[in-house]
Amino acid sequence: MPISRTWSIRILCCWLIAGSFFMTLRPAACAEGDATVAESASPAEPLPTLAEMVYQSGTLSQQLATLKTRTADINSLQKLDQQLDQAKLRVEQFDSRLTAMNADDLQSYQQLASIKSDIRGTRETVARLAATLAENINPVETWRRQWLDRKKKWAQWHAQLGDDLALESVASAFARATAEIDEALNLVTRKLEPMLAIQQKIGDINARIDSQRERIDAMMAQQRGDALRGGTPTIFSRDYLRQLIDLSHEPGKIAKPMAFTEKGFFADKAWVIVLQVVVFALLLGRLRRHGPELINQANRRFLGKRPVSVALLVPIFAFTFLYGTPPPLWRMLILSLAGVATARLMTHFVAERWIRRAIYILVTVMILFQGLLILGIPLALVRLFILVWTGAGVAYFGWRVRKEIAGEKPGWQVWALRLVTLMFTIILVTDIIGFSGFATQLMDGAMRTAMLLLMGWAMIHLTRTGLEIGMESLPMGSFRFLRNNANEILARLIFISNAVIIFFVVANLLVAWKLYAIPADAVQAVLSFGLSMGGHHITLGLVLVAGMILYGAFVLSWSLQGVLMENVLSRGHMDTGARLSIVRLVHYALILIGFLIALSAMGFELQNITIIGGALGVGIGFGMQNIVNNFVSGLILLFERPIKVGDVVQLGDGQQGRVTNLGLRATTVQTFDRAEIVVPNGDLISSQVTNWTLGDRSMRLTIPVGVAYGSDVETVTWVLMAVATESDKVLKDPQPMVLFLNFGDSSLDFQLRVWIADFNERRIIQSALIREIDRRFRIEGVEIPFPQRDLHLRSVDDTAADRLNSKEAPCPPAAVPESE
Repeated sequence: MPISRTWSIRILCCWLIAGSFFMTLRPAACAEGDATVAESASPAEPLPTLAEMVYQSGTLSQQLATLKTRTADINSLQKLDQQLDQAKLRVEQFDSRLTAMNADDLQSYQQLASIKSDIRGTRETVARLAATLAENINPVETWRRQWLDRKKKWAQWHAQLGDDLALESVASAFARATAEIDEALNLVTRKLEPMLAIQQKIGDINARIDSQRERIDAMMAQQRGDALRGGTPTIFSRDYLRQLIDLSHEPGKIAKPMAFTEKGFFADKAWVIVLQVVVFALLLGRLRRHGPELINQANRRFLGKRPVSVALLVPIFAFTFLYGTPPPLWRMLILSLAGVATARLMTHFVAERWIRRAIYILVTVMILFQGLLILGIPLALVRLFILVWTGAGVAYFGWRVRKEIAGEKPGWQVWALRLVTLMFTIILVTDIIGFSGFATQLMDGAMRTAMLLLMGWAMIHLTRTGLEIGMESLPMGSFRFLRNNANEILARLIFISNAVIIFFVVANLLVAWKLYAIPADAVQAVLSFGLSMGGHHITLGLVLVAGMILYGAFVLSWSLQGVLMENVLSRGHMDTGARLSIVRLVHYALILIGFLIALSAMGFELQNITIIGGALGVGIGFGMQNIVNNFVSGLILLFERPIKVGDVVQLGDGQQGRVTNLGLRATTVQTFDRAEIVVPNGDLISSQVTNWTLGDRSMRLTIPVGVAYGSDVETVTWVLMAVATESDKVLKDPQPMVLFLNFGDSSLDFQLRVWIADFNERRIIQSALIREIDRRFRIEGVEIPFPQRDLHLRSVDDTAADRLNSKEAPCPPAAVPESE
């Protein structure tokens, strides 16, 4: 069947369109292949002229001199190598400590945690040394590659020259270039070789550290598993009694000898001890000097009543982390001082005596228990210690529960005592039935939890009081912003400090219950928790960082707005509306910058932000037009400033008021009845709004006046003009004006027109002028008439006419109800 001409044209057009489409795809699809072919087919670098070769051989001398100067500027690696040797020695000591570890020792878990913390510190030290080495080795490697490229280039030129090498100048240039390139490469190689050797040493140390960390993690996991298994005799069995008898025959095995400090501890950490002692002495002296003054202040009375405890806790809380991992006995000393000081401080805030005694007993038991573990007391004696104290705890706190219930104490207090009793009961039962490792772990975790909560509360209270005293001592005389916002600034600082303290208390609680070995591991594990979204791994740490950035942007914006409004812009003659527009623009700019930085901190790139913007565009197209319209209108109001804060406006519905807030989405107008009207910014831009105070706050005030017929017009005019000209609130330019407007129904109608300087005073000035007009009219005998009307009756009922004509109309008789 023949194909029609129309169909032939259609088929031809389809082929042309398809061919054009594939031709447009050809460059994109084959770009990489074409680039590869072009690269492979690119001609070699053209051979320079002989003159250029001779010239470049001369520049090599200068480049060689520059290289010598730069290599001489590189710091000596001897100190770096010595620090690596010390790190290597510490790593070998870690191996010795792990080998000498007694797996059955109750303190072995704490020793492993201490070694892991030391290993972490050594790893960080090695990482810093590696970064320092990288700063030196990277430029040397770059110089080596550059000179190798020069050597290759000159070798290619030498191979291509041929007969031109017979020229003496060319041959001399090549000889000089070859010698200088070889000298440069030798110089770089001499610098690079020791660096690479040190790099190899760093790699070996890191490999041993990784091996030790894996070994420690395996040992700690094994100990955590062993603690949940039994294997020890019940506490009332003959085997346990035999263990106690054996210890009585060999008292030397009860406690193992232990040095108070390790070798080199005082040499390395003496400055920390001196710092703590100095802070303690200074703080104690200051507290005792101001003791009577502090005692008279209810919120700070504890500073005057417990000066030694406060002076001890501040340097312990502030500087103990500088020790890193102190020796066990030194750690025990610090823990004891902190525990006693915390107990003394806590008892000042507790009114009930039994709670005070419980706190002191808790601290005593905690110190004794940690001492048993550190001194390596045999497990049999530790079990006996746990039995005595947990049994006493169950009996005492059980009795307190019954007493608190009988005394109708708050429910939370009763449940807290029940929880404490339950914990002591579990520890007691596990210790009796032979799960001594589990009982020891529970006892240790419970004691540490109680002390961490007490110390955390003490830290929060001390930090709050310290911030309050610090804020009061700041010189705020010239800083109006600080003076007016001191309470809010203090509240923000307290919130931040409390959040930091709670975070670290939680991290140490995780360590106390052996979920993690050291607080750094707990913090890292918590912050690394997250999920993957679209190829990005968003962790809790990134979210916290983004949140802190946004919070910092808001705080910075709030602070900068206050400083600009109260300390900077207020010094000029700028009105309130202009100042508010400037600070609002600064606020929006800082929030936008903070938002972008927060997104960048979370791993979002510009491309992802563009995608988010596209999604927002789709959302705007579906239902956010009004929000965006109001937002853009708010920006227009800020830039063009047709309405400012403080302006008196009249809206389209006739309501009048003063603008009190110009927001991003809506503007707040307060009527003169103090009603708040929230007007969307889009309505202010799209509808007619009367601004009485936009360009000029002056206005014309019109006062209508009516006087009785027969009054002297000139006298009325003179009185009104005199009242206007004698008032200091009326402007002289434009001049006041009195107009005789009309013959009214009851009066001669005049109008007094005056101009005043401030629109906001219009009602006050109008009232004052009217009062003065009334007073002057009374003096001049001018009458202000009442409204008068003449009533003409066209027809009247006869009865009504008789009554109107009579002098006294009789009253109508009262209606008499009919009797049934």
